[in-house]
Amino acid sequence: MISDQNNYQTRNLSLQSGFTLIELMIAVAIIGILAAIAIPSYNQHIAKTQQSACLSEAKSYSNHIYYLLNDQDDNTVATAPTPSACLSITDATGWTTDTAQPIIAVAKSPSNARIECDISNGSPCRILP
Repeated sequence: MISDQNNYQTRNLSLQSGFTLIELMIAVAIIGILAAIAIPSYNQHIAKTQQSACLSEAKSYSNHIYYLLNDQDDNTVATAPTPSACLSITDATGWTTDTAQPIIAVAKSPSNARIECDISNGSPCRILP
């Protein structure tokens, strides 16, 4: 009786080892559908993150320039920006309160958002459409 049970278990194990082709194709299809949903969402998240990082960097630089232009010491000179999150930031070196212009920053790809900080109005920044 015991040998019959062992024989039966051995036969069942040898018949059901591995996955069928259909099971593997269904698993690959499910993974493909999940990836098709997740990748565009991830790319959109990366673009928003880069836009926010550049906005923060541009705001920090414009606040620095605003402070230097409005302090009481006439010997302070604005420094050139060192963009890391932005592709480019307007250089305010040599500006005075009379020659101040808006600071324009451009975020890195894939965002490519343009950010404008208005020094003459207290340095508020906004994302341009």
